[in-house]
Amino acid sequence: MSSIRHNISPSDREMIQSVLDEAGYDASVLVDDPRFFNTAALLVTKLFLAGDDSRSGLAAKLEYQLGKAGKHRQPCTSLLSRYAIQGLPLELQSQRREQQKSSG
Repeated sequence: MSSIRHNISPSDREMIQSVLDEAGYDASVLVDDPRFFNTAALLVTKLFLAGDDSRSGLAAKLEYQLGKAGKHRQPCTSLLSRYAIQGLPLELQSQRREQQKSSG
């Protein structure tokens, strides 16, 4: 099995980094949510290695796929899908019963 090796020049690396920075994927995102930053960096790098070497093209595809980074972007923390599978926890079941009794 052969390994494909891609060399990215320092100037190309700077261009990829500038695309990430302009979209808001900077050091603060790396600290706050490394997985989110890594996803963006991997996407831009793969697009570049696939032949998309225009800064505007990479930026547009990054924004389309992941959107702009920033404080307004919060990871989904909803437990509703978990509750749909497992049912409500006992604490929430008792609270719901109490609410139904008081309103009914």
